[in-house]
Amino acid sequence: MVEYELSDAAIIGIITLSLEGLEGARLASGGGRSVGDVLSGRRGRPVRISREEGRIRVELQLVARYGEPLRELAEQVQRTVYDVLTATTGLKVEAVDVVFADVTAEGEHAA
Repeated sequence: MVEYELSDAAIIGIITLSLEGLEGARLASGGGRSVGDVLSGRRGRPVRISREEGRIRVELQLVARYGEPLRELAEQVQRTVYDVLTATTGLKVEAVDVVFADVTAEGEHAA
């Protein structure tokens, strides 16, 4: 059996690459900030990873293009990230949570 570790940075890289061709949304550049982030002075992050007992949970902060069907877009992102992480890392993905941090006009979106 091969033992290996994956850093959060490696997992974030995999997630980022899996969403490169996504139409209608992109990862938020600074991420939304929670109350805890504001009070602690931490910067918001577009990808948050939590691990527990061999399972991983991912939260993605996205910016959607105005007019996109958000429910379908969220489902597509969840499915894509789940499938890629499961196939490439072998990790047990507990959840992929999608938070739409912002909505932009067509010209402002660079997905």
